Amino acid sequence: MADHKCELSLRQTQKLQLIQNPNYFGNLTKLNIKGIPKPVVKKIEDTTFEELTCVGHNPETNILIAIVEIREDSGYLGDSCTDGSREYVRFYLDYGNNTWVDHGVVSFEAHDLGFKKNLCYAVSIKLAPEKQSCCNSKPVLPRVRAILSWNIEPPADMPNYPPIWGNHLDRAIQVAPRNPISCQFIDQFDVAGIQMIEPVLLKKIKAQLSVMEPVPQSGASIAKLMEKVDISDALSVMRTVFPMVAKLAADNTDIAAFQALKTLAPFKVDLSKFDDFILNPKFNTTYEELHCVGLDRDYERLHGVIEVKRNSGYSGELCGTGSREYIVFYIDFGTGWEYQGTTYVDVHDIDNIPQDGLWYQASLPVKMDEHKKKWCETGQARIRGILSWAAPPPPNQPEFVPHWGDRADCYIEVKPFPKEVIPGVFTPVLESIGNIAVQKIDGAGYASGAAIGGIFTAEDSPFGSRILLSGNTFFGPPGPLEYRIMIQGPSDVSPRAFTNPFDVDVTTFPNPLPISQPQNAVGDWFSYLATNPLVSVAGGLLGRLTGLENGLHTVYLDFRQPSGPVLATTPTRAFMVDNIAPKADVEITSGTGNCGKFTVGDLIQGTFSMTEIHSRSLTLSVTPGPESHGGTAR
Repeated sequence: MADHKCELSLRQTQKLQLIQNPNYFGNLTKLNIKGIPKPVVKKIEDTTFEELTCVGHNPETNILIAIVEIREDSGYLGDSCTDGSREYVRFYLDYGNNTWVDHGVVSFEAHDLGFKKNLCYAVSIKLAPEKQSCCNSKPVLPRVRAILSWNIEPPADMPNYPPIWGNHLDRAIQVAPRNPISCQFIDQFDVAGIQMIEPVLLKKIKAQLSVMEPVPQSGASIAKLMEKVDISDALSVMRTVFPMVAKLAADNTDIAAFQALKTLAPFKVDLSKFDDFILNPKFNTTYEELHCVGLDRDYERLHGVIEVKRNSGYSGELCGTGSREYIVFYIDFGTGWEYQGTTYVDVHDIDNIPQDGLWYQASLPVKMDEHKKKWCETGQARIRGILSWAAPPPPNQPEFVPHWGDRADCYIEVKPFPKEVIPGVFTPVLESIGNIAVQKIDGAGYASGAAIGGIFTAEDSPFGSRILLSGNTFFGPPGPLEYRIMIQGPSDVSPRAFTNPFDVDVTTFPNPLPISQPQNAVGDWFSYLATNPLVSVAGGLLGRLTGLENGLHTVYLDFRQPSGPVLATTPTRAFMVDNIAPKADVEITSGTGNCGKFTVGDLIQGTFSMTEIHSRSLTLSVTPGPESHGGTAR
């Protein structure tokens, strides 16, 4: 108990101690920083309170996630009515050249909740891979490094940064290949002297080809796979024929599956030997394993992380269909398991798979309004993911045992309703402006605090360029709803409807993958898509504001049933717009000046300036980076 009290005291005073001695905990010692003071307490990558347990990537959606386990019921600087503290995760990728590329940081709030069970949180980024290959070329398999750090953001471009509380995790992932037709045919039009297609049209053709479906599996493709299988290896044989056996078991009238199995005759495969495997399934993690499940609380998405362990056994290479790793999710809110839906990620045979496997993730949007409590009363629930290869698990069977795969459980935090929601009363809520929660925007329209998902932190910051509006409705009437966005800027005499079209990513169950859908106003009104329980709008996006003049604006939303009177209106929120970018200038005053040549060891001196009313800080950097070339920027 005394040790735990000491740990809590250290966490409460962490930032104060670091102000006095940046190496108070000794985590900076190995960075070889000149003049760094000696540590007072040695604490490096302590996972007592939180641990980064999994990292996974979905090649189709390009979503990269990390799952963090919160392990204590206190030590997070406040309950759910406070800001608590933040758990930061920064992602790096190494594309095979031993250079870590910083892909950004995300975070989430952690609180003293008093729960005795560990809680699993997911955070995610949209990955923009720097390398892609054709599906018939060497696959791109970068390594990911994720660094978890409690209440201190891991510095940018420091992949070897050791956190005080937290840890790091390295995993290999797969980047989606380009379409083979695009690689082999369309690319030829980019060669100098051959380009015959207008560039805009060429771009559209490439985009269309990039989403073409791969070649479906057939009897011929199974026979081709069987040619690579050791017939004496019963497990490998069963793995190869299982997808068609499962299809035939689910529907004994499936002629295509029956015909495909007939092609196995030359291989003398006796399916009767697999009766016990088919009839008495047991968790089998020889080829894949579900390691972690968690909830992205900010976006209300369940995630599961899967390790793919072998280089074959996934029904084809990257140019083919491959196979699917299905995850069915359940949540127990205290009265038993409730089916949430099934999601999947596609996997393939990849020859040069790393020894520690490839790590994938699959996600599923969830709606938990029925189980939320009022503001400041956080709920707890248990989640379960069941992994099943090639055959989707049946719904409403939380004890289901797949032939290939396993299951994982964890507890999650159920966010309470927003402060203004009264249970049972129709309440629309504008939750964020420009990815900043409206509670963090003051009356003058300036934002302070971490953005939704923790992708950046504002400090008395205005808004500019493209401003996203996100929100939700609670206890709405049955049937469709419409909403309008009412904006008033410095030049407006009264609020006006903002009707610029925008695109949203919509998930319609049972398909778990989002599809971009245009939102166009009819008159002044947009359709509110999320009234359908089978539809989920990514991020609760309600509008994308562009082209606004500089100055203070206000916004509110009206909701109604189609062509009816206004039923409810959100509170009016203020936000300051500044579209003028800062002007920065750097002048080299020593040696040969700007664009001049310098030799190794020269001292480069100069001046810099920055002008803009809302600028707060300026960062200077040198290229090449100081870590790899021994340079120093002062």
